[in-house]
Amino acid sequence: MLADPSKDFLLITSASGKQAWALLPLLSEWKRLRVAVHSSASKERLQKQYPHAEVIPTDLYSPANTLALLKDITVCIHIGPSYHPHEREIGFMMIDAALHSTTTNPGVFKHFILSSVLNTQLSKMLNHDCKRYIEERLMESGLPYTILQPTTFMDNLPVGMLAQQEIPVFRSTWNTENKFSWIATRDLAAAFDVVLTQREKHFYASYPLVSTHETMSFAEAMKVISQRIGKEVKVEVMEYRAAVSSLLVRLYGTSEGVDQRSINTAQRMILYYDNRGLIGNSNILEWLIGRPATQFDQWVDVTLN
Repeated sequence: MLADPSKDFLLITSASGKQAWALLPLLSEWKRLRVAVHSSASKERLQKQYPHAEVIPTDLYSPANTLALLKDITVCIHIGPSYHPHEREIGFMMIDAALHSTTTNPGVFKHFILSSVLNTQLSKMLNHDCKRYIEERLMESGLPYTILQPTTFMDNLPVGMLAQQEIPVFRSTWNTENKFSWIATRDLAAAFDVVLTQREKHFYASYPLVSTHETMSFAEAMKVISQRIGKEVKVEVMEYRAAVSSLLVRLYGTSEGVDQRSINTAQRMILYYDNRGLIGNSNILEWLIGRPATQFDQWVDVTLN
């Protein structure tokens, strides 16, 4: 059975992040929409853009809060708070809340869609490893589920900022020669939309999602950006401790007072990517969204225009 956007009640967590930001414009037909955010500022911004939505600022690390979020929900898109010291536990709570809903209100909850990450088997990276546990919990829950596993986001690259700099400099937090596969958030949003709409066709599936047909290092990505903006982007690789601090500032606005578990996650990811990349295949994404995936040079052009 297909989803019914006129009647079904959709929940999206981490709704102020890049994944939901790309998805929300595709959901104009959904009349009943609940989105969870972390701050009052995010609530104000999203409420203005989507006045029909129920925007709830909440702390997901709470069984009571997750139960309240899942009340009367038909389908949940759970985008976990990456690098959160309790990301795994939050995922468990969301799954348990969905199970509670199926018990207390039978027949209402129909689909749990999880945003995970490409290659959760890479346990050396704690941000991958915690999602592996969430996937396992979801698979064993008995809930109808779909797992989407995106690779490295093109949208994390500061193309606009580099274009504005007189002498553009990209300061990388790891070795820029290792190969990566990339995904555009617009492609991920399209995948979410297909899975959301077609529903049962995608039950019990896990989809590794990659946009780019060819692997590309960060150094190669900067060469493409240099060509597009007409200025050579200078590439610098930060010293390890500076790289960790830089990543924490990007995630939390500061490197001071951050939970040690979040620091460990940042450290392990930087060490991993300094020695290895992250590689996948674009076939599944293109089959899923029914069109060619966005290639890196195309994404740069769209971002600059």
